[in-house]
Amino acid sequence: MRPPEQSPSELPAGIDRGSPVPYHEQIYRLLLDMILSGRLAPGQKLMQEKEYALRLGVSLAPVRQAILALVKDGYLTRTRGRGTYVKEPKVGTEIQLLTSFTDTLNATGLPTAMRVLAVETVPAAEPVSTKLGVPDGAELLRLRRLAYLAGEPVVLLTAWLPASPYPGLADTDLSGSLYHLLEERYGTVMTSAHNIIEVVRALPEHATHLQVPVGEALLRVEAVTRDQHGTPVEFSQVLYQADRFRFEIESHPQHGAGIQPTPRTSPEGTIR
Repeated sequence: MRPPEQSPSELPAGIDRGSPVPYHEQIYRLLLDMILSGRLAPGQKLMQEKEYALRLGVSLAPVRQAILALVKDGYLTRTRGRGTYVKEPKVGTEIQLLTSFTDTLNATGLPTAMRVLAVETVPAAEPVSTKLGVPDGAELLRLRRLAYLAGEPVVLLTAWLPASPYPGLADTDLSGSLYHLLEERYGTVMTSAHNIIEVVRALPEHATHLQVPVGEALLRVEAVTRDQHGTPVEFSQVLYQADRFRFEIESHPQHGAGIQPTPRTSPEGTIR
């Protein structure tokens, strides 16, 4: 649930008319201080620009300039027809750690939820069959879920797993941690993953689920995850709202290993 809209009484009255600092810069600093101090909470809606102008005794121009600068600097977000809001902080994920996605969201301290969109049995086909090391036509489970943070959809997850090692998985509640479930019920411990991170554009289906415009930039993490025996257990494609997440990478000098940037030579799409 979002915090209530900002009240005019929460805004200090007036600005320093004797200061050499331009009005728009004073308003920028005033609002930024309220954001950083928590007086304007993440997700909170700002007043209309005319209310700021009236409260501060200035024209609309410096108010609009200050708000646009805060949007550009990543502190506010504007949605046509809805208004201007304090941007939610980005969720950080350390690349060096293999953790449950559910645990990553829960660590933010914000309300989280996972909605299962579909669980179905599908025949393996390229490129998924190669990623999982199974023959074409082998039976796979495909799981699609939508993750919510503070009530808003932020991540679309699709995972493929070999069906035979996990009988009954499709009939289980999959709204929690998949990794914890695999370990507790089947003895499968995820121990390593190879990740590819790139920016893609939201297709209409993605835009509908994540409530973003078609063509919006998304972060896609494609991963093959292996168990304690080195067997590929899961191939996943996870689409993140790019303005809500960041990935933290710790690097060490090691010959022949590490993160390798690879130029894309073809418009590889997201697998459906």
